[in-house]
Amino acid sequence: MQNITIGRYKPGQLTATRVHHDNDGNEVSRETFEPHAGWIEGVRDDGSTWIMFMDAEGSPQMFWAQREPDGAVIGPGIVLD
Repeated sequence: MQNITIGRYKPGQLTATRVHHDNDGNEVSRETFEPHAGWIEGVRDDGSTWIMFMDAEGSPQMFWAQREPDGAVIGPGIVLD
């Protein structure tokens, strides 16, 4: 692991949008949602990245194992209850 960053959002600091695609990769809809309270992100030795969002109590909430070079998440994510 090359690097891990931990951060916390301030209320109203960030807006987020999920983009839904069909099986052919065409955008179907967009959904704005209230962002998570914080995050932990990491860079692997090969340069690939992952991110985990935390809820307001500091518990893990969502995890994405892969990200685009610009930071966008890849895939539906894993809900952590």
